[in-house]
Amino acid sequence: MYQPVEGNPRMTRNEAMERYPNHYILMQEDDNADMRDPMGTILYVGDDGDELFSLQVKLPVRGGVVCEGINIQKYNIGGVVVARS
Repeated sequence: MYQPVEGNPRMTRNEAMERYPNHYILMQEDDNADMRDPMGTILYVGDDGDELFSLQVKLPVRGGVVCEGINIQKYNIGGVVVARS
């Protein structure tokens, strides 16, 4: 389920991940965004990243990106560990 963010606040991607720590965030990044911490307009927040991505494609949101709040990221960290003997 997702909901629009009132007033469409502008902030960096990192600020959005901290402000909405338990949500997925759909934001429209600025055209000249800094690649390290892009700034943009927050459009929607929700609890399903796939649902927000589908919404982004359906609208379509130019320069749209779906990112995860910081509490969601800590559960999605994964990878492969290689050990030598």
